[in-house]
Amino acid sequence: MAEPAREHLNPIQGLGIRWFVVDFESSLPMAGGCEAWKLGTHKRIMKRQTKEARKMKSWRRMVSLLAFALLVFAVSPASAANLDSEILHYVNAVRISAGVAPMTLDNELTAASVVRAEESMVRFAHQRPDGREVKSVLENSASYSWFGENLAVSKSDDAEAIVRAWMNSPTHRANLLNRHYTKMGVSCKKAADGRYYVAQEMACN
Repeated sequence: MAEPAREHLNPIQGLGIRWFVVDFESSLPMAGGCEAWKLGTHKRIMKRQTKEARKMKSWRRMVSLLAFALLVFAVSPASAANLDSEILHYVNAVRISAGVAPMTLDNELTAASVVRAEESMVRFAHQRPDGREVKSVLENSASYSWFGENLAVSKSDDAEAIVRAWMNSPTHRANLLNRHYTKMGVSCKKAADGRYYVAQEMACN
């Protein structure tokens, strides 16, 4: 009795390629050499098409990130209206450099960041002054599947230095480069002591 076809997993199965090897000597008649050749040709074509599809996907991603980069760098820090927009610029610059899509400015998150910047002057922590969790600052918190916050206090209004300090902190860096975040809000408030308090809220639906 002929043995059934045996399934063999490709060592690069993680790339989405799977192949099947058939024992033609036991499963096919002697006249089936042509069928074996057709099957082998089909496997080579399928693997080549899968490889080409992966290359095309990577190429499209590179083009998209390049387009985003051109849009971000079209607005230089020198022309930024205030510290908030400068921080947005540098945040998206480091995301693009890391191969992550930039975030867009969101009105609700911006409003939340204004509140959190003011609250951070009272209590500098990832918790609200009244003890509630940070996410409660959002009016529609349940609509967000991902949410994160970065806080900073600085003696100068140097947006690049603020973002660099975040990048030097593992937890803040993880927030900045989190691919799940698609939009953000940022606000800076100057306290009576002359220091700048910065709140950045990030989320996605």
